[in-house]
Amino acid sequence: MSHHPIDRQRAGLGELPKYTPPVRLRDRLRVLASQESLRCRRRMSLETLFAHWRERFLLLFHNLMRPFAVPVAGGLLSAMVLFGLLAPQFAMQRTLAGDVPTGLTTMATLESSMSFDMFDEDIVVDVVIDGQGRVIDYAIPRGEIWASDPALVRSIEMTLLYTKFTPATLFGMPASGRTRITLRRSHVEVRG
Repeated sequence: MSHHPIDRQRAGLGELPKYTPPVRLRDRLRVLASQESLRCRRRMSLETLFAHWRERFLLLFHNLMRPFAVPVAGGLLSAMVLFGLLAPQFAMQRTLAGDVPTGLTTMATLESSMSFDMFDEDIVVDVVIDGQGRVIDYAIPRGEIWASDPALVRSIEMTLLYTKFTPATLFGMPASGRTRITLRRSHVEVRG
């Protein structure tokens, strides 16, 4: 038998009863060992350090965005449904002037206009008519020679000011729309 203190300690430890640690403790020790191993490997290269920070950023981003995913998806879905419901109405109002009259839409028609005997040539004007049948804006199509004469343009504006239309309708309701009119010596021709 050895009388050395280290040998005696070894012999004493060997005689102790064997103790098995609880499962939770073993699992925690394994996780700590794994984390320490990962920390040591990260210090080895710049590439592994970059990959680690990238993974942490992605995990943080996903965790932050998860609470917003359902409200954002719901908002986008409701916006698409509303747009789908409203877009056809806007499209009809834009194309109302060139639309074929049906039971759903009608064109604006001329109600009254002041005398315009002063024009020697046909005058073509694009007008915007509001829901009450009043001319609210006009545009001169390209290539109209008469547009360079300021006196004639003022005269056209006065004629348009006193011109009254029956407004176009959309689903039976008065609606604004665009139309093209031709002022002639004998009459006014309205075309969509």
